[in-house]
Amino acid sequence: MLEKVLNKRYKIIKELGKGGMAIVYEAQDDLLDRKVALKMLRPEYINDKDFVKRFRHEAKAVARLSHPNVVNIFDIGQDGKYHYLVMEDVDGYNLKDIIKEKGRLDTFEALDIARQICAALIVAHNNNIIHCDIKPHNILLTPDKQVKVTDFGIARAATSSTLTITDTVVGSAHYFSPEQARGGEIKSYSDLYSLGIVIYEMLTGQVPFKGDSPISVALKHIQEKPKRPGLINPDIPEEVEKLVMRAIAKEPSVRFQNADEMKKSINKVIAKLKDNIKPANFVASDNDETKVLKRVKVDSRDKGIKTGSDEREYLSQQKERGKIAWVKWIVALVIFLAITGITMFIFYQRYMDVPVVEVPDIIGMNLQEAAKEAAQVGLQIEEQNEGVNHPEIPKGDIISQYPTGGERVRQTRVIMVTVSKGPARLKAPDFLGLTLREARVILDNNNLIMGKEEYIYSSEITEGEIVNQDPEPGEEIGVEEEIDFIISKGPEPNRVIMPELLGLSREKAVERIEAYNLTLGEINEEYSKRFKEGQVAKQQYSSGNEIAEGSKINITISKGLLNEDNADVHSGVFKIQSVPAGPRNQEIKIIIYDNNGSDLIYNKKHQPGDYIALNFNSVGPTIFEVYTNDQLWQEYKLGY
Repeated sequence: MLEKVLNKRYKIIKELGKGGMAIVYEAQDDLLDRKVALKMLRPEYINDKDFVKRFRHEAKAVARLSHPNVVNIFDIGQDGKYHYLVMEDVDGYNLKDIIKEKGRLDTFEALDIARQICAALIVAHNNNIIHCDIKPHNILLTPDKQVKVTDFGIARAATSSTLTITDTVVGSAHYFSPEQARGGEIKSYSDLYSLGIVIYEMLTGQVPFKGDSPISVALKHIQEKPKRPGLINPDIPEEVEKLVMRAIAKEPSVRFQNADEMKKSINKVIAKLKDNIKPANFVASDNDETKVLKRVKVDSRDKGIKTGSDEREYLSQQKERGKIAWVKWIVALVIFLAITGITMFIFYQRYMDVPVVEVPDIIGMNLQEAAKEAAQVGLQIEEQNEGVNHPEIPKGDIISQYPTGGERVRQTRVIMVTVSKGPARLKAPDFLGLTLREARVILDNNNLIMGKEEYIYSSEITEGEIVNQDPEPGEEIGVEEEIDFIISKGPEPNRVIMPELLGLSREKAVERIEAYNLTLGEINEEYSKRFKEGQVAKQQYSSGNEIAEGSKINITISKGLLNEDNADVHSGVFKIQSVPAGPRNQEIKIIIYDNNGSDLIYNKKHQPGDYIALNFNSVGPTIFEVYTNDQLWQEYKLGY
């Protein structure tokens, strides 16, 4: 691929990296004379039309994003079998390499990076784009520490149906949300879980879950509790640890519900940590004695006074003052050490010299039950927020706790809990007059599910718009509830009778289709058991059926009669001079048997005495069976 020029514009210079879905090259944009990053789909996806279509659709959506923390997409192109994106060429390193080099990042540095990633996710989620692959490999940092999030849309296109965990996503599996790992529905809070794992890695230098394969790692995201980051890096402040543990909660309802909420929480933590840092004491470069001495010399010279005696007197005074100052400092130091010793003694007595107990598992209990359970081991509980909605856990019961059940802590530790507010209730949005595409966006934003779709004709509602919905607009419903829709097919068209096309030439068939105010659809070709080359062997609708005027009619033209044994071919007209006496509207069926098997070649109702003439083609010895009202009436043989 090196030196290859795409669309006479983008010259590939070198390979920058490979991912599960694409390969990234550095390229030269000859038109605008600038370096760009060119991301090209891997060869194995080129022939997957559905994948390519989704890839281009998502890429176009991402191209509309404009934000300092998002890698800009300049162009979307195709040159023959090559599908590619042209992106901003970022001068910097990816976060994964930075973590490997440093081992782990400073708390403030990690939080600042996380805050910028949140800013990128806010603009993406507001445009209904879920990243689906937030990981350090997709986070670039410029030399001035500006974050650039890349790979928007590519992962979404690859996971729009079912996510398969294979070797191509080994790196991603460590950052999957539980719902991604189990192949469930992915929403904005899934990106925030992945971001929580990234923060965890920045602060500790390692991911919370490891395994021998992507499958084993994914299962741990679903089943296992992560080790608290503070146990790996004791320097992590408690506020930061709480933020991380909330972001990577198994239950989506416990996590941050949107990137803006998470960004605000990060900002609060940063502000709180900065407030706890006391400013350092000021140290002068010159001692005070020298500064004042210089001032005295200047003042004396200005007044025309000899400065020698003044200087000696001033220095003598300063020495006395210095002795007094040193005594004060020594006294202050003794007092400080005494207070510190007493404080440490009290702290040890109150906080360190207390029993270590095991935290009970209180998830699913109400507050009163949980308080009693915690009190049995000398612990207290406290709500960490106003509660969150949960589709399954009843109102008032505990959804999550921190520290988690089974951990060992000192009795002074408070168990922070999140309480369920019960299933969220909302009023059904008004979808009437909207298209299904518009409805899906509203459903997703309100955590609702697309239900059944029914289509009806309507002379009042435009085709494609919603005529009715169930539940109705304004009706109180729960989250993740299904909404059924009735969609307009537009005004009902006139109906026509489908003509008989079998056996006609292509030209005659087209003439007859147009004569009935119908439209020719697709024309296929295949070998036929009953029709010669050039004749219509199949038609989309059986003759006599009522269909909508203007409907497209697909037909199949015979490429010739099937004749594997090179047997004699018979062609002619099968005639019945007179339908036998009997009831009116007798059902007449004619079945043919030959080397190509058996087929029902005629099935219509007739009156006694009617004449029937039927064109036929057969291969080898042929038998015709004629039935009236499902009773065998006559049998004819040909070629025996």
